[in-house]
Amino acid sequence: MKKLIIGFAAILLTSLSVAAQPAPRGVPAVALNAFQQQFPNARQVEWERRRDGTFEVEFNIGWMGRDQKALISPDGNVIKHEEDISSSSLPEAVKKQIRSEFAGYRIDDAKKVNEAGQVSYVVDLESRSGDVKVQFDAQGKILKERLD
Repeated sequence: MKKLIIGFAAILLTSLSVAAQPAPRGVPAVALNAFQQQFPNARQVEWERRRDGTFEVEFNIGWMGRDQKALISPDGNVIKHEEDISSSSLPEAVKKQIRSEFAGYRIDDAKKVNEAGQVSYVVDLESRSGDVKVQFDAQGKILKERLD
């Protein structure tokens, strides 16, 4: 029992140290503050500066959180937010469109994307004949489609 308690305490301390990561080098305070305000429970945060000067942040929320990604401008605007979701979380209109337009494909991966207030869903579909990546709006309309 003593080993179990010590093991649990070690896991708890490790997770707390991950949550209290130091500020990344080169990230403006305004961008860091905007991220922390919008995603206060983010864990396992990784920052990367892109060539265009924006910052890509990969993170999880919660104990078993799904992967998420945000694109933040140097002045603190969250430009884009992507979140992995389960296929069952897709809107019914998107699922219906997949069944009708992509019969024979199965859903491999799904993401909810919020860009400039517009929500869309990016779905990776697999079949024996090849893979395709499709972006849908919330009403199931195909916005983009490309072979993967």
